[in-house]
Amino acid sequence: MGSAYLGLRASVETVMRSPPVTALFSDTVASIAEKMFTNNIGAVIVISGGVPTGVVTERDIVKSVVRGRKDPTKTRAQDIMSTPLITIEANKTIRDALELMRDHKVRRLAVTRNGRLVGIVTERRLLDSLL
Repeated sequence: MGSAYLGLRASVETVMRSPPVTALFSDTVASIAEKMFTNNIGAVIVISGGVPTGVVTERDIVKSVVRGRKDPTKTRAQDIMSTPLITIEANKTIRDALELMRDHKVRRLAVTRNGRLVGIVTERRLLDSLL
């Protein structure tokens, strides 16, 4: 068994970004873009009523705001976020995460522990952990 095989059995928790960068349902796209730039990330998890409900990605901003010629200071997270938010428990394996991403055709997963948001993991982080 090679190191990649052993890496696939490592937990998602070992490679996730924690704590995740979040935004509120009502935050403007301008403020979300600033968070992305400041934290050097490509997505933020959207929280509504204390519950993670969606994700706003760079692609969402380009597709919905730039291409749609919307004002980023007036457009809200709720208007452009991707839903549903796909989650994975922190103790699941990297293999589980990659399979979940493949099955749902997403590149990011919210990471939970006992149902509570604790991190975010990207396809790139998962793949980089195997090298």
